[in-house]
Amino acid sequence: MNYLPPATSLITFLWSGGESILLVPMATRVIDVKLLISEVLHIPVPIDRQELSWEGQYLKDELTLQDYHIPPTAFLVIYKKIEVEIYLEFDGVRYVYLVFDGITVGELKAKLQTEQGVDIEHKVLWMVDNSYLDDHAQLLVAGVVEGAKLFLIEDRKRM
Repeated sequence: MNYLPPATSLITFLWSGGESILLVPMATRVIDVKLLISEVLHIPVPIDRQELSWEGQYLKDELTLQDYHIPPTAFLVIYKKIEVEIYLEFDGVRYVYLVFDGITVGELKAKLQTEQGVDIEHKVLWMVDNSYLDDHAQLLVAGVVEGAKLFLIEDRKRM
């Protein structure tokens, strides 16, 4: 007896506003799943700002759900691209990034170091609401939203 994978899957989408369920053909490309998320589920994240993740892996738009061997009752996480501004200390130097709210604060700092050559050792990101951001927290969990202004400052606790 040959086992054939199901032609459709009942996918649960988890996002910052809750969760939604949709029956999706397995041959559907990820970009088309994003369209369904927007048009059928009415989740208010524009297609070009969506990033889908399954078991910690970001899904490429051109591939299908079947390409990833996603099981028939999977959970996919919808992350959103957000624009954040990072200022160095309080000297006015500013960098603007468009990043997924599912990355960690530490990954954002590493991106700043890699792309701009900024020294991040013994430094923390601080948000205007007077909170220091934990390097291990996802931006979404840390409360970083579209348009957030972050400051890379010396970590006074380590000095």
